[in-house]
Amino acid sequence: METGTISRLLQPTKVPSSSFANFTSNSSICCSQKRLMPACHSSHGGREMNSDEREITVLSSEPTLKKSSVVGGLSLHRPVHKRDVVGKTFCSVGLSTYPGSIVESSSQTAEEKIGVLLLNLGGPDTLHDVQPFLFNLFADPDIIRLPRLFRFLQRPLAQLISVLRAPKSKEGYAAIGGGSPLRKITDEQASALKMALETKEVPANVYVAMRYWHPFTEEAVHQIKRDGITKLVVLPLYPQYSISTTGSSVRALQNIFKEDSYLSRLPVAVIESWYQRQGYIKSMANLIEQELHNFTKPEEVMIFFSAHGVPVSYVENAGDPYRDQMEECIFLIMKELKAREINNDHTLAYQSRVGPVQWLKPYTDEVLVELGQKGVKSLLAVPVRYAY
Repeated sequence: METGTISRLLQPTKVPSSSFANFTSNSSICCSQKRLMPACHSSHGGREMNSDEREITVLSSEPTLKKSSVVGGLSLHRPVHKRDVVGKTFCSVGLSTYPGSIVESSSQTAEEKIGVLLLNLGGPDTLHDVQPFLFNLFADPDIIRLPRLFRFLQRPLAQLISVLRAPKSKEGYAAIGGGSPLRKITDEQASALKMALETKEVPANVYVAMRYWHPFTEEAVHQIKRDGITKLVVLPLYPQYSISTTGSSVRALQNIFKEDSYLSRLPVAVIESWYQRQGYIKSMANLIEQELHNFTKPEEVMIFFSAHGVPVSYVENAGDPYRDQMEECIFLIMKELKAREINNDHTLAYQSRVGPVQWLKPYTDEVLVELGQKGVKSLLAVPVRYAY
């Protein structure tokens, strides 16, 4: 993500709030799923003040707002639709419950201590950790969404799936050194972000919270409390919002905040998505352009975007904006490449489906076969949506 994203993103727009109630942990930030146009991606057919005085600071480029929900100091906003440059809708906002920007320059008072909390998926550190990591993953009701009547089966089902999948998953982790590199990479990002903020005269402590393995969200929050943080920015390391990633991580954070008097008063800003940020788009375009130069005939290379899928029901029934945001992201990357006179064919497919339910299509394995049958000889794989 571009240097200074946080400080540039947090340009506040204040809106009055007279009613913030009826929040439940099952609430989701979502867009209506009215589809305004087909997918843009494929050339081959693929797809606390008192309640009367309270005000909210909106951390977004979107000016139009609907009613928000709040838990203590951490609030989330349900966005109004806005037609984007390709005619679809997307939603990306975060809210703080205090006036003014959370990230300020050296004019901060000496008592203020700013924290930035990076949210990520987590991964097993060793092969021994694989099965319990998988259990934590599948025990999350935002990953396996059972009907209310059957939710008592969540943990037994997670235990069964984790035991069955662990042997194959261990083979994969063994092939890359015996564990996930995600924690090391995320720690490096945290250090780099802290340094970047310091160069902008924004001293801040940066913390890492993993959803399904150490350091868990509870561990990071404990450190935040111990350090006496007075303002907090929450930055999920997922460019696009999904119920199963950013949504799950933020809801876990909300549940912790609800139970703690200190945290319930802590001003918190949540950056829900950042896939449309110019720094990210240009970085992705730079990587693609660089790799294309390694081919003998760069202009003949198919750019193959592969993203982690989600069940179709998340999008069509639960209002997950993930598909729209992903397609918008690909559109913006290709627009940037075209501005550089790079006009390669491209496609988007989804992978990592689990179970018998329908997931977002087209599926990566099927599209690869199709491209081979169509005579595609050169392919550049771009993993555009995984844990960062």
